[in-house]
Amino acid sequence: MTKTVIHIVDDIERLFVIRWSNNHDMQQIHDWLQEEDAQEVYGNFLCNWNLTQQCHEEGTLLVLIDVIEGIPVAYQWSQLLRPGILQVRNDWRGKGLGRLIVQYCIELALQQDEMVLEIECKPSSSIPFWEAMGFTIIKGEFGETAKGFKVLSKELALPPGGRPALVTISSFPEESKWREGVPAIVSYRLDAIFADDEKVHLSERASFPKDFRRMGRDPVIEIIVDDKLIFRDKAKYQTAQAHGVKWCRNGFYIDAVTI
Repeated sequence: MTKTVIHIVDDIERLFVIRWSNNHDMQQIHDWLQEEDAQEVYGNFLCNWNLTQQCHEEGTLLVLIDVIEGIPVAYQWSQLLRPGILQVRNDWRGKGLGRLIVQYCIELALQQDEMVLEIECKPSSSIPFWEAMGFTIIKGEFGETAKGFKVLSKELALPPGGRPALVTISSFPEESKWREGVPAIVSYRLDAIFADDEKVHLSERASFPKDFRRMGRDPVIEIIVDDKLIFRDKAKYQTAQAHGVKWCRNGFYIDAVTI
């Protein structure tokens, strides 16, 4: 998939293309990374070149091309589905190019039903950018790099006819199974339709992140339809899937509840 974007840089409309990298891009990117490294530019990722090359070989390296000059001016690893680098060429920074790539990653993720993006805030000076892009930042402990995630939303078409319903779907930390009063991580209260297929179709996809704060814990999902508890247990269980839970790389989501 390739996208063409008109973007204003220094009060001038410029044409950009976002696509997967090719070998010519890699040579040009390596050249400007070496130049920046020699100039001791802050935030230069030449030191990670082997991993950048690996992403290219895997077909997961996005590049932003300035069409007029015919050069890559930014690149990103793995479309924000796992922690990686977003690098903008130093003399093109501060012009909104990082935002273009993030918006494109969101489009790709939605097309693939990937509802949670994941980042690593390295260097830490990138945190304000990621916060401006709507990411929840988790501060690193004991010198660890801060991480972040963004839960995407998607409106859904309701089937015609059927009976209106009100659905509340929430995710909780695992300890809510043995401790009372544990607050929800995320909660949705959605209009829905109880259709002829015996499913309750939601007006919006209910999307949830994995528990980024306490890795290794299993989130609990609670589904309530018209004030009636339908399910409350770990989202990873097959019984949860039978009620409509679907997993993506960094979380899970529900489009319709099976009663």
